[in-house]
Amino acid sequence: MTAPRKPMRNKGGGKLNQERAKAGVDVPNPGPSGIHTLDPEDGELFEHDPADISPNPMNQRLGLGNIDELVDSIQRQGVHTPGAVMHTDLFMEMYPEWADQVPHPDRTYILGPGHRRREAALKAGKPMLVILRDKWAKERTVEENLISENKDRENLTPIEQALQLDLLRRRGLTGEQIAERAGYDSRGSVTRILNLLDLPQEIQDSIHAGSTSPKAGYTLSTIKDDQDNNSSEAAHTLQLKAFGWMKDEKITAEAAKNRLKLEATVFPAGNTKSSGSAPVDDTSETGGDGRVSRGKHDQEQGTEQAGPSGQQQAETSIPHQTTGDNATDGKSSGGTESEDMSESRSRLLAAAESAEQRDLACRLILSEERYAGASEVNALLVNAVLNPKEWKEAATRAHEWLRELGKGPKAGRAAAYFDAVAADGDANLKRRAAFAIALAANEVRASRTDREWDDRDRAHLKFLITSKVAYQPTEYEQELLGLSPQEAK
Repeated sequence: MTAPRKPMRNKGGGKLNQERAKAGVDVPNPGPSGIHTLDPEDGELFEHDPADISPNPMNQRLGLGNIDELVDSIQRQGVHTPGAVMHTDLFMEMYPEWADQVPHPDRTYILGPGHRRREAALKAGKPMLVILRDKWAKERTVEENLISENKDRENLTPIEQALQLDLLRRRGLTGEQIAERAGYDSRGSVTRILNLLDLPQEIQDSIHAGSTSPKAGYTLSTIKDDQDNNSSEAAHTLQLKAFGWMKDEKITAEAAKNRLKLEATVFPAGNTKSSGSAPVDDTSETGGDGRVSRGKHDQEQGTEQAGPSGQQQAETSIPHQTTGDNATDGKSSGGTESEDMSESRSRLLAAAESAEQRDLACRLILSEERYAGASEVNALLVNAVLNPKEWKEAATRAHEWLRELGKGPKAGRAAAYFDAVAADGDANLKRRAAFAIALAANEVRASRTDREWDDRDRAHLKFLITSKVAYQPTEYEQELLGLSPQEAK
C-alpha cells in the first residue's frame, strides 16, 4: 500500500520557520494526518482537511459530474494534483461583492480551482493537497486563475467556460483584455463563447448537456430581432423556433437560421409587401404589356430575359378590360372579366414573389462549402447539358450569384467570368460555377409564367426544400406542388 503523502514545504521550511529557528522557537511537527497546526506561508504546498475548505461562489461549474473514479483514486493514493486556497476572511475582504455568496464564511480557507478534487477528497475521507494563494485575493486575480486552471480541463462544458469568462466581463474588461488574461487566442474566441449566454435557457441546457454543439449554439446566438438584439424576448422566440426545427427535422443550425431568413421575407397571404419592405409597385413588377420582370436590379446589370428559344419571355398577360355593349365604365356586366383580371394579377404577383424567395435560397445554397451531394450535382448538370439553349440566361444569373458571394475572379461580364473560371486551376471553383449555372437554369425556367410547371420544375423546388437552407415553399408553390401547407413542412 502506498505510503501517505507527506506535507511539502518551501526550501528551508519557509521564511517563517527559519525566523522561528533563529529565535530558538520549536517548530511543531504536523500531526499524523499531515494537517498543519500553524498557517502555511503564501505559495506553500500543504495538506488540509477538505471539510474546513469552503467552495468558491465564483466557480461556475454547473455540476461536478461523476467523481466515483476520482474518489477511488484518492482512497488508494491520495490527491495527486493540488488545489488552490485562500484565507476566507481575506477573500471576503478583497471581494466584498461576493462575500454574501460564500457558502461557509466560517471555514479557514476558500477554494480557487479544485472543486472536484475537494469533493472527492471529502468523500474519500482523505486530506486535500493544496497551495496557499492569498496573493490572488490581494491582487484580485481569482477569476483569471479559475479560468486558466479550468480552460485546459476536458470536462468543462462550453456553458461553464462562458460563465467563467463572464466573471471578467462583469468587471468591465473588454474582449481583448479577457482573451489576454484568460489565455484565449483572440477576442473573437471570447465573443463566441460569451454569446452562448445570450441564448434562451433551454438551448443553454442542451449545449451544457452535450446534445447541441457550441458551434450550433453560436450560430443560433446570431439570430437577432428587428432591433439587432440577440438576447431580447423577440430574439429568443426566433432562436427557439430555429432550435425546434433542428430537433424535429434534424437540420443544421445554419439551415434553420436560413429558413427564418426566408420566412421573414415571404409575403403573407393577402399582403402586398414583405417584412420591412416597401409596397409592391405594379409598374416595377410588371411591364406595360403585363410581363413580369426581375426588377430594377436586372435592368442595371443588363440581364437578358431570354427563354429557351433565345427570344424574350412571353409572359402571361393580364386580361384587358372589354369595351362596347358588354361593358359599363370598363367593367363587364357580370363582373367576371374584372374578377379574372384581378385573379390573374394576383397570381402574377405571387409567382414573382415566390421567384424572389427561390432566388435567395439559391444564393444561400451556393454560399455553403458543401452545397449539394454528388448525385444532386450530377442531376442538375445533366439537365443543363441537355438544354444548351438555356445556358446564356442561366450563366448570367449564375454570374450574378457568384459575384455577390465573392466566389471566383472579378471579371465584369458573365462570359469573361466563366472563361476565367475555365482557365483556373481550382477544381472546386469550376465545380461550383458549373453547379451554379445548372441551378440557375432550373430557376430561370421555373420563374417563367408563360408555361405550366412540369416534373423538372417540381424537382427543382423539392431540391431547395431538402437542401441545407431548408427552403420553406410559399402558398403559391405549395399549390404548384399539390401539397397542403402541413405536408410542405
